[in-house]
Amino acid sequence: MTLREIQLPATAAAPGQTPGSTRRWLPGLLVLLVTLAVAVLGVLSVATPPDPLPADAPAAEFSATRAHADVEQIATGPRPVGSTAHDRVRDQLVRKLRGLGLDPVVHKELGIDRTPGHTMAAPVQNIEATLPGSDPTGRVLVVAHYDSVEIGPGATDDAHGVAALLETVRALRSGPAPRNDITVLFTDAEEPGLMGARGRLAAEDRGDPDRTVVLNLESRGTSGRAVMFETGAHNAALVPALADHAPVTTSLAYEVYRLLPNNTDFTVFREAGFTGMNFANVGTSANYDTPQDKLANSSKASLQDMGATVLSATRSLAAADIAATGKGGEATYFTLGPLLVRYPGALVLPLAGISVAACALVVWFALRRRAVRSRTLTIAAATVPLPLITAAAVGWAGWQLMTLVRPHYTGFIFGDPYRPGPTALGLCLVTAVAVWVWATVLRRRCGSLELTAAVTCWLTLLTLLTALLVPGASYLFLWPALTGAAGFAASVRLPASSPWRTAVAALPAVPGAALLAPMVALLFAALGLVLAMAPLVVLVLLVALVAAPLARPLARRPLFLRAGAAALAGVVVCGIGVARDGTDSGHPAQVSMLYVADGKGARWVSSGRSAHPWLDPYVDADTAPLAAEFPYLKEPDEWRTGPAPRVEAPAPTARVLSTRRGADGSREVTVRIGAAHGAASQLMLYADTGSGDVRSLTVAGEEWPGGNNRPGVKGRWGWGFTYVAPPAEGVELRLKVAGDGPLRLRLLAKSAGFPEGALAQAPPADVAWAAWDAGFSLVAKEFTV
Repeated sequence: MTLREIQLPATAAAPGQTPGSTRRWLPGLLVLLVTLAVAVLGVLSVATPPDPLPADAPAAEFSATRAHADVEQIATGPRPVGSTAHDRVRDQLVRKLRGLGLDPVVHKELGIDRTPGHTMAAPVQNIEATLPGSDPTGRVLVVAHYDSVEIGPGATDDAHGVAALLETVRALRSGPAPRNDITVLFTDAEEPGLMGARGRLAAEDRGDPDRTVVLNLESRGTSGRAVMFETGAHNAALVPALADHAPVTTSLAYEVYRLLPNNTDFTVFREAGFTGMNFANVGTSANYDTPQDKLANSSKASLQDMGATVLSATRSLAAADIAATGKGGEATYFTLGPLLVRYPGALVLPLAGISVAACALVVWFALRRRAVRSRTLTIAAATVPLPLITAAAVGWAGWQLMTLVRPHYTGFIFGDPYRPGPTALGLCLVTAVAVWVWATVLRRRCGSLELTAAVTCWLTLLTLLTALLVPGASYLFLWPALTGAAGFAASVRLPASSPWRTAVAALPAVPGAALLAPMVALLFAALGLVLAMAPLVVLVLLVALVAAPLARPLARRPLFLRAGAAALAGVVVCGIGVARDGTDSGHPAQVSMLYVADGKGARWVSSGRSAHPWLDPYVDADTAPLAAEFPYLKEPDEWRTGPAPRVEAPAPTARVLSTRRGADGSREVTVRIGAAHGAASQLMLYADTGSGDVRSLTVAGEEWPGGNNRPGVKGRWGWGFTYVAPPAEGVELRLKVAGDGPLRLRLLAKSAGFPEGALAQAPPADVAWAAWDAGFSLVAKEFTV
């Protein structure tokens, strides 16, 4: 039989073919269509939030329309800790809670972080109120932070969370009293370093971790579904609370979250021994922590999903035995559309063992029946990494090409532009073509069952590896592997002439699509186009489940033409996505730009992570390190710089109040630091560890260790401390210094915005500040004690 004769049945019926010959491929086509439908529905389930309920929705339900009225009052502008806007929102929340019949308390505390590299203190004002339970076994603590970054109004981060808490309290008050206490906590100073949560947990009345479940509301974007992305210990007792209104969730999410440069208030609670769940929406991360996190970009649909989810979970936990949660184990869990699937984590390894045994059994069975050949199966299995590597290469190369065409893409901190959907779709199409080419080429020497067996073996291997290393991810491969083994066994038993043989072998693609397609969409949203290789690698496994049994061998010319046309279509879709994602007033380029000054003069500096012609006249293309003069600017190693006019800006002040000799021979130097010419949002003190040794620092009766507390920092400023929102009268510090020699100190004052008259021309409408290293001023002063 010639190659041409083999390939004819894979296409429409040729002249002279019988209708029965065409119907031979209908089962496979049916499986393909069902797989596509399940994949599309899965993607929509993780990407499409529910419609917001109107203001006249039943009192017991969450209404995003009602809640968004609070967002509009809160997110009128930036409200960083220490600002007048911050104090306005604090007072507003106290009035709102009183209007809801609660008795709020404002806890004035000092948030403290002694972690090396993050040594910090901040005066905070946390707002707490409790809805008493009728017969409490513990409490449900629902948390959101009410401050924002200095450059943006924080409409979703975290005005959405704050508004959702207020609407949740209103809905709960409309019904009977809950069994357990429900406490709402609006934390302060989350943005500079989770300082409000640190201050609350340092207090004596923080509550019992064993009788508290924490639900934290966050945001890392301005749209999309609510995602429950992190849990504390004993999550098997917590996750069932999501069943009545399931968000997007997966036990893999926390494994991914740990790789990202993010912490939330829940991090502090979890490290203090509390358990609970962490929620956020992650769509349109390009707006995150920028001026674009504004009311115009605030999604009521996302607010509805977040609020309804948290209200439902709060009700469920408020009726549970909180004290019993500590007896729960760990769970594997994920959502399939609106359904929450969960099972004990203790089953992960046994199920992985079953999948290994099932795979080995069906391969042995197929070899015994001579349905597959061992040598050809080995060759097929050895080539499976090729499409995986190709997918990673497509993702990496795609981002490099995108940034060449759109240099402003480098300004998005999560590597995702405003409208990534079409580009992601194009990358997926190119990847799918690569998998199809791989399967088609292999079919020249392998049978469809041999290729199917190779894919099943790899899924089984991934099941075992993840069960051992990343248990929360094992389910992604377990169920396709088990159904793959079952489908493979069933297809081996069917006659070679049966039209259902390849279709049955492809059936595992349906559960594969239900699990893997939503994960592809979720990974694109969480990791961005910059890390597109991760979702594309997952996509390879899904496409391989279909391509392995259904692909047919083709001669080189038709293969080249068809693959080239399909790949070109994917590239065109990518091109359309990139072309339509230019800059305008609604989608501005995000640039890094700071005003810095010291005794040597003033400069404009940029991290170089973003590009726009407006920035070029201010900073040169050449780069230079800045950490020696401004220790806060330790990353990146090199900065673009340019001359700036020297104008009056909030500048640091330091006055030595006293010096005395300690019993151990050290010196105790009391210094008052502050700011002149305006208020500073932060004061940063650094010590030259090459000139002397700081043994300790005491502020407001709290002590921080000395030594080198900035691990990995290059240069002389090895010890540092930051005080957030310093009062107008300054802050008194007591330094304990070893020896009699002089100690060089460098003090920085950070303030929001640029000093008046410094910027020759305001940024155009299509330029906005980037989330990091943008829109603030630093003034440095060096002195010796």
